[in-house]
Amino acid sequence: MFFPIPTSNVRDRLFDTVMTRSLAWLIPVILLCSFSGVKCTVKYSGIYTASVDNETDAHIRFYEDGTVLVSTSVKNIKDVSTWFTKENSDRVLKGKYKVKGCSLRFDVKGDTGKQSFSGTINGDDLTMDITNGKSKASTTRTYHFIAI
Repeated sequence: MFFPIPTSNVRDRLFDTVMTRSLAWLIPVILLCSFSGVKCTVKYSGIYTASVDNETDAHIRFYEDGTVLVSTSVKNIKDVSTWFTKENSDRVLKGKYKVKGCSLRFDVKGDTGKQSFSGTINGDDLTMDITNGKSKASTTRTYHFIAI
């Protein structure tokens, strides 16, 4: 069987078409990944806080060793920062967290029960689906980071 060799003009057009189509999707992907600015890491120098109602906030605190603490309190972050520590972990819910990409997951337990958290990291915010271990009731909260 004989296949004709394309002329240089046809070869050049074929090469240009293949290269243009191949690079057309690659460049935006590289730019999106490189310059998106979204950091998918938890922060250790403060507390993530979400409003539960007019009087109560929910809190999450992460440590570099994988420990996570969860609690609720009245709306006074300065007071919370004094007792919401690993040294007082017997007073709050405690567990280990895992980050994969921008996804975050952890289970916590303590004297008041168990909860499961799964969600996403988006800069200073965490959007978490929370499920109560006993009742299986669930809710979604967005926590915002506050440096302390």
